[in-house]
Amino acid sequence: MDIKNIYYFITSSRSFCIHIVFTLNAIYYVSHAGLNPLQLVLIGTIMELAVLFFEIPTGLVADFWGRKKSFIIGTFIIGLAHLLEGSVPTFWAIAVGAALWGIGWTFISGAETSWIADELENNELDTVFLKGAKFSSIGSFLGIIVSVVVATVFTVQIAILIAGGLLVVIAIILLRIVPETKFLSIAHGETTSYQQILHAVKGGLIQIKGNAMLISLAVVTIFFGLASEGFDRLWGAHFIEGFHLIEKDAIYWFGAFYAIAFLLNIGILKVVETYVKERFAMVLLVLNSLLVLLMLIFAVSNAFLLAALLYWLIASLRAVNTPLINILTNKQLQSQGRATALSMYGQLDAFGQVAGGPLVGIIALYTSIQGGIISSAILIIPTLYFLWRMSKFS
Repeated sequence: MDIKNIYYFITSSRSFCIHIVFTLNAIYYVSHAGLNPLQLVLIGTIMELAVLFFEIPTGLVADFWGRKKSFIIGTFIIGLAHLLEGSVPTFWAIAVGAALWGIGWTFISGAETSWIADELENNELDTVFLKGAKFSSIGSFLGIIVSVVVATVFTVQIAILIAGGLLVVIAIILLRIVPETKFLSIAHGETTSYQQILHAVKGGLIQIKGNAMLISLAVVTIFFGLASEGFDRLWGAHFIEGFHLIEKDAIYWFGAFYAIAFLLNIGILKVVETYVKERFAMVLLVLNSLLVLLMLIFAVSNAFLLAALLYWLIASLRAVNTPLINILTNKQLQSQGRATALSMYGQLDAFGQVAGGPLVGIIALYTSIQGGIISSAILIIPTLYFLWRMSKFS
């Protein structure tokens, strides 16, 4: 199988399984486990704490022992996390599952993009990352449809368990089909493992410190993290509690929320891939300026259909950030130590989410869910200045 097609299979199959869960977890958390707004945000905070502590160690695993091993381990752990949370609908079981999910994701973060960048020797990264994001969206769209069907025929809980089991199977398949031919370990035989780790971390920091674009990307990553966790955990509760959706209706509506958002995302990615040439920072500036405005209107909207329309636009715009940031970051990094440097960005994102999540959760608990969403929108605003600076560099 062509290396690009393997990459597209990885991104689409994992997104398929994860979005079987993501389509339904707001319903599962609120209706089955009975979590309050603060607990909802704390679930995300626990996940991001795991990311914060494990990003650098797992990045080193990828740079020392192989990117393939790293992202396959991560896929397997995420499967176990969904099996656990789907088995026991309680706050503590879901919290442990969230921690495992965060650890699993750190094995994937940086390693997967480093693997494909190395295998392609940094050629065609714009096209491959954008197409990978489109295939991921297609997989997510199919996962949404399957989640609605399974939850309707069986239960929300069964759908989550099926997704967890499929991820474990996918990890086993990847072990057999993924090649790794261009990997260069950063290990040096003449130094101790501890010295090698320090050298790898120092090398990643030097790459970032010496590059104005990478520094701006680091600041943007922190603020995206600060803003994202609260919205991720509260938008579903906004629909369920604000518009009094019963579980049966919520299953269909949440399927529609995710499905239409991903179709819009595919369209936006196609436009970016076709018409945007090297002006990715400017595109990010325009899209995130619009995103802030839409989130503020979404928070105060009392009309269900307007809120649904706004959510579709918000979700599709947010999904464009990741591939564009990946392109900008990978183009600035050297091959050796790339996964460790990318893990540092993952750690910055996790730090932002750990700091921003509880803040937004407390605001939501003591004001309203709408107040929490408004605070998330405000936290995006500082990124606009740094995206404007980045547009001057590119």
